[in-house]
Amino acid sequence: MAEENEFAVSVVTPERILLEGAAAEVVLRTAEGDSTYLAGHSDLVGAVEPGVLRVSGSSLDGGELRIALHGGFVQVESSPPVPPVVEGEEAALLSRGRVTVLAGVAELASEIDVDRARAALERAEARTTGLESERRGAAGEAEEPAGSELAEARAALRRAQVRLEAAGTADHA
Repeated sequence: MAEENEFAVSVVTPERILLEGAAAEVVLRTAEGDSTYLAGHSDLVGAVEPGVLRVSGSSLDGGELRIALHGGFVQVESSPPVPPVVEGEEAALLSRGRVTVLAGVAELASEIDVDRARAALERAEARTTGLESERRGAAGEAEEPAGSELAEARAALRRAQVRLEAAGTADHA
């Protein structure tokens, strides 16, 4: 049963709904920095940066659900419309607000293969270091061919770091 301070939360990707339920707190990284959403938060729509989404509430037995987010959007509604077919506890949750996260790619921490993520991190670090070295060596040249490759390598590095952070490994930094 949802508590008085809880609101509705959804995390959706093109493949599936990762979370649909009640939350007391949602924390994620936006373009403006880390943000925390509680019941009654003011309305907003914002860009989500790669990082760990943390959701806590009574439905999680006092624990915290962690999701690796690789970008997307967040919508917060302080008073979303409650459809007439919604009643009871679900209507009460909606009356206290809703946070919806739409992500192109997101993973539940419990589903992350840590060994695979560590291997991806090592590959991305090596690739990034190699391309940065090439770029420094080409500083005197008119064009830097590694620019887009370097951006892709850095993005792969960040994805691996986020996955490891969500999985709760402390030795990824």
